[in-house]
Amino acid sequence: MERLAIIADNLTGANDAGVQFRKFGFSTQVVLNHTELIKHCTGIDVISINTNSRKVSAEAAYDRVYQAGSELIKLGFRRFYKKIDSTLRGNIAEEVKAMMESLAFSLAIIVPSYPAHGRIVENGYLQIVQAWGDSSNPLPICYVPSIIKSSPEIPVAVLTLTDVRQGEKKLTQKFTELYMAGINLIAVDAVTDEDLRNIAIAISKLDIPCLSVGSAGLASKLPIAWKVVAQEHLRLRQGTMIVAGTLNHVTAEQVISVLDYPNTELIAIQTDVIYGGSAAEELQRVITSVETVLADGRIPVVVTDTLLKNRNDAGALSLSVQVQKHGQVVTNLLGQLTKEIVEKHGLRNLVISGDGTTTSICNTLGIGLIDLEREILPGIPVCKAVGSNCDGVHLVTKAGGFGKQNSLRKVLELL
Repeated sequence: MERLAIIADNLTGANDAGVQFRKFGFSTQVVLNHTELIKHCTGIDVISINTNSRKVSAEAAYDRVYQAGSELIKLGFRRFYKKIDSTLRGNIAEEVKAMMESLAFSLAIIVPSYPAHGRIVENGYLQIVQAWGDSSNPLPICYVPSIIKSSPEIPVAVLTLTDVRQGEKKLTQKFTELYMAGINLIAVDAVTDEDLRNIAIAISKLDIPCLSVGSAGLASKLPIAWKVVAQEHLRLRQGTMIVAGTLNHVTAEQVISVLDYPNTELIAIQTDVIYGGSAAEELQRVITSVETVLADGRIPVVVTDTLLKNRNDAGALSLSVQVQKHGQVVTNLLGQLTKEIVEKHGLRNLVISGDGTTTSICNTLGIGLIDLEREILPGIPVCKAVGSNCDGVHLVTKAGGFGKQNSLRKVLELL
């Protein structure tokens, strides 16, 4: 993996940005004296540097960041993050300019938002959402473009929530179009963690060398987006399978959402084939599909095709009748599928949605005892199979109607 260097303007900023990568398994150290980088860069995945420049003059801040950036290039770093204050205090424009010039970047994407702490940007305006008091109106702080450019004549593009929520692909295209039009600074709106995730993935897909600039909010989404998860975590995720046998609409939304997660692939069981009496053939087809996905290091998401169908249409009644008649056959197939995959490929993690599916899988695997480990999300536990041929396999189980739209994706992030 390419080593990552973070440059922050104070110590707490260096810490809170660096820990976003440490929690994904990267060795991470914070350097308190930016002039002593060469002493601290051996054998470390992520180095977070405190230039202690927030309260110095603009000129001094530029010099410190430029010096740090130049030294990092000599030390072989190729991946960088500029940590800034989520309320845009300090010498933001000068430090971004210094980092771009020292690293020879011609594009910077700036995302100050940190929704978890009430810092949001909408229509280019930074606001603080207070969790107390009588007013729920955000407190305006500043217009981001006016803060991030080092001189008035420098153009800054603003991408709004409309752009962000069109999806990562279109957002990446927008970044590229603006850059080709001569824009070197792009400020991006974000009011939710979902917005930050979209932005991070869009940045990761850019073919243009780009400096990511933001608070710990954006930093927290980059490890997955950059696909630089530590090898231990990568092995765990490559041994993960999601199985959803429920027809609950909540799970349907969660499945659609999790397919935006890197390296996931939908495998839909064709229930019409099963209803027609060819369950064995369909089981073999699905097993082959799952094996192909796992061999490529991806995460199979196995569902029944009926889960994603519109149950408000004219065929809803017919679907309901078929499920009642053949539901146990489908559930048994999911159990047999999982048993085959676990025993043959040594899966480490099974994420299962739906009580009937969970029970069938546990029974088919011969699991009679599970050891509860922790609650990964509200109402969604992580447990471990005890005994049987599946001893040590981690299970994440959830009721079909539990969780938010992004719960399955969050489970993958937190495993």
